[in-house]
Amino acid sequence: MQRTVIAIALAVATSLGHAAALPPTDANASSSLQYAQALRAEAEPLSGPGAKPEDVQRAVALYQQALDYLATPAAREQAFGDKSLIAEQVNLEYSQASAHVKLGNKQAALAALERLANLAWKPSIERALAHEGLAALRDEPRFRALQAAMMLPERLYNASAIATPWKPVLTTEEKVAGLSLFWAEARRNFVYFDHVPQLQWDQVYMDYLAQVIAAPTTEDYYRVMMTLAPLLHDAHTNIIAPQQLAQVFYATAPVSTALIEDKVIVLQVGKADLAARIRRGDEVVSIDGVPVRQYGRERVAPLVSANTQRDRDARTFNDQLFAGDATRPVVVGLRAPDGAERTETVARSGPVTAPPAAGLTLLDGGIAYIALDQFGDDSAVKAFEAALPHILAAKGLVIDVRRNGGGNGSYGLQVLAHLTRAPIRFMDSMTRNDNVFARAQGSPIIDWSRSGYEHKHAQKQVFDGPVAVLTSVRTLSAAEDFTAMFRIMKRGIVVGETTGGSTGQPLGFYLPGGGWARICVKRDVYADGSTFVGQGIAPDVEVPQTVADLRAGRDLALERAAAALRHLKTRGGEVASPPLR
Repeated sequence: MQRTVIAIALAVATSLGHAAALPPTDANASSSLQYAQALRAEAEPLSGPGAKPEDVQRAVALYQQALDYLATPAAREQAFGDKSLIAEQVNLEYSQASAHVKLGNKQAALAALERLANLAWKPSIERALAHEGLAALRDEPRFRALQAAMMLPERLYNASAIATPWKPVLTTEEKVAGLSLFWAEARRNFVYFDHVPQLQWDQVYMDYLAQVIAAPTTEDYYRVMMTLAPLLHDAHTNIIAPQQLAQVFYATAPVSTALIEDKVIVLQVGKADLAARIRRGDEVVSIDGVPVRQYGRERVAPLVSANTQRDRDARTFNDQLFAGDATRPVVVGLRAPDGAERTETVARSGPVTAPPAAGLTLLDGGIAYIALDQFGDDSAVKAFEAALPHILAAKGLVIDVRRNGGGNGSYGLQVLAHLTRAPIRFMDSMTRNDNVFARAQGSPIIDWSRSGYEHKHAQKQVFDGPVAVLTSVRTLSAAEDFTAMFRIMKRGIVVGETTGGSTGQPLGFYLPGGGWARICVKRDVYADGSTFVGQGIAPDVEVPQTVADLRAGRDLALERAAAALRHLKTRGGEVASPPLR
């Protein structure tokens, strides 16, 4: 099972046949990989348990034949841009080393493993080195050095000396190390510096050094550090205070609000006794005696990480507006719909608990409606699939992701797979590939590793009717990926408001005193290179929410989507619609 261990460790899917391997006649990465894999498939049975020495010798020759082929100029050129070919070299060197051990050729085995180490350092390979087939090498200094090399990624990036546990006062060294760790990880891996072109990241570091050194307590330290990440203008880049400080920084009132038509409006009140004093539709005009827009701008926005101003406003005047010390109630100035003003003192006694999505609703005209409020787990997928019998019988479908802040994009993909029989194209993913050699030569370059993916596993039950997706500024991350793929599929229309404009993969790591941070290390783009990050996905039919509609309990976006679907027609799996105003 040695081949399986290494292949899994490198996340390389292999499909090995046992026909006689012939050198490829066309020079491309796929044919080169298939040839090398076929030679390995032919060799492995020859070097299995109980193999005769002459068979093992034959296996060694086959492994070497594959390695020699991959060393040819044409194959080497392909390998520079294809990780699967490099991974296959790792598999071959490992298998050849195991065969050499069977023959008692320790030096040849160690040489093969050292060549492997020049291809990749990976802890999972170190675990493969512990296989009993290599037991004869365990006391060799060269082998122990190889094991240590494979563990270098974990040793380099674990940062255990910096990520110290909670204590109320940090040392100067810890405070500086935490700042340095975040600054260095962002400098090397953050993918959206082009969104903040005027930001001088080195100068930011110098400016913050004096501030963190002067912070007398861990609480003061994080009060400074939490203003650092927002400078990068990315919602997937944050610094979070230790759990022991949660009630100091993150306690909130059981009132949810939203910025609608430039007014902060109460959406929901989470406690019955409070609901008798504060009502849905009330306008928040001040907090602790400070006008609400000024309060949000000065006291909340500096702590908000966001990619767009619309998203920053939404987070400021909804998610984080009442955040603060649990021991300090907040004084809220309110204006009723009739214009009467009053103040209410509200304890920071917990957030509003969002009610669960109601499941499927059937609207007039045979239109099915379902809200998918999060992709943090598979509950949205289960709800959608439970509703499928009714959806398949419907004349149209509205999927509401207006309150979906994201999660795991695979859950959204599972839903989309019920809307088409064609492959679903993901956005392309890009990570930084800083060319340090060019930098050493005086010509610094940051280029990109780019990959794309198509989901080709269709669901058995597919809805072919017209579809509309409802979006808002609260549609974020995996929900925006969902909306983007829906757009790429040309499967229907998007109705509502422009999305928040933030997606990506964050890298998480711990900070001194039990804090935590994350930095966005992946950017997603359409096939033509354009993106919605920093802009949002604009709807086909724009229906902004109004204060009047909210107070009247009217959902105009849903009404417009349902009305549009009654007139839509499907053509060849795509949806065409008349002009909509």
